[in-house]
Amino acid sequence: MKDNFINKKNIIVPIISSLLIVIVGKLDINWYFKYLMFPYFMLLVSMTFLTFKNKDKSLKAYILLIPILLIIFSNLILKMFNDQIDEINGILNIFILPVLISIYLFMLVNKNYKVSFANTFLMFKLFPSKLFSNLKYIKFNTDKIKKNKIGSIISGILIGSFFSVLIIMLLTSADDYFDKFMSKIMVNIDFNFDISFIIKFIIFFIIIFSVGINLIKCKDIKMREEKKVKVDKNIIISMLSVINFVFILFLISEISKLCGNFLHIPKGYIYSSYAREGFFELLFVTIINFSIIAFLLYKTDNIKENKIVKYLVIMLIIFSILLIFNSYYRMFLYVRRFGLTNLRLQVILFLLMELIIFALIIKKIISFVKNDGIILLNVLTVFYVINLYTCNDLFVRIANRLINR
Repeated sequence: MKDNFINKKNIIVPIISSLLIVIVGKLDINWYFKYLMFPYFMLLVSMTFLTFKNKDKSLKAYILLIPILLIIFSNLILKMFNDQIDEINGILNIFILPVLISIYLFMLVNKNYKVSFANTFLMFKLFPSKLFSNLKYIKFNTDKIKKNKIGSIISGILIGSFFSVLIIMLLTSADDYFDKFMSKIMVNIDFNFDISFIIKFIIFFIIIFSVGINLIKCKDIKMREEKKVKVDKNIIISMLSVINFVFILFLISEISKLCGNFLHIPKGYIYSSYAREGFFELLFVTIINFSIIAFLLYKTDNIKENKIVKYLVIMLIIFSILLIFNSYYRMFLYVRRFGLTNLRLQVILFLLMELIIFALIIKKIISFVKNDGIILLNVLTVFYVINLYTCNDLFVRIANRLINR
């Protein structure tokens, strides 16, 4: 890799971003935003600025900015309405944002980036890959003999400062005498600023600078192809036949349950018990079905090569859709009786998302649509953002009032 790919902005932008992160962390604002979401925001802004003039980028990347920003600012926006995001969603944001931001960044530097499950793991090429070794690229415009030495010295100081501060904190915590000794030194040299300020600045600078270098390195990275697995068609046909037969039996029992109990089991069955029983088990069954279908569709060629497998998979999808409608019916009976909660609304949204995904899968099976990863990503992202802004106390309270009218 050539050294001249580094210029002043590759160093100045991380410095400014790191300073802003530390300064905002000192402000008296929402802790979730300033400690967790704002660092993501500055990373996003920094990388967008550094890659702005890149010609080999996909303009579709900027569409991803909308959901990413809605996720980052979700808690602040809800705070304006005296509400906050659901606790589970707050945790999910921390893991979902790195995935979305990495996809966005790869699309910024490579217009041929393909959204797929295999390429999702390329995010680890950005972080934490070569977190400290990338500091060697901190160089200045000076003569060839001195610039490598200066860059090495700065890299060593940054790394040494980080570990030195960490060691001092541990030692002062372990030894009270050493703690007082260090405090005396700080007083004598008029050390009036918070040491955590320096620690945070160094940590965020190293992360943002390293991600920027890795992003440039990954500009020409090859996309990973999904590796196909060979599975005997007889195994798949037998497996799908057995599973579909079970669903046929279940369908017959459901029809009997709702249409006069012609199977004569059991007596005294009421709708309230029907609504309560086994809902999450049915939800889990649809997830199992989706996993089986996704494996056969994306990891094998059996659906393309064998019509029997193709029809059996379509049959399994139809049964899965019927299960979703069954779950919907149970949930709406339950909600009508006991009202909405965040969890129940999340389940309703998840079921609707499953319906749309199964419809897309049927289209893919019938017409063999390629590169559908971006479509699935859009569906997942849209429903996650809807979940963020609706599955909260404010919206649920309004919905329950409408239901009880």
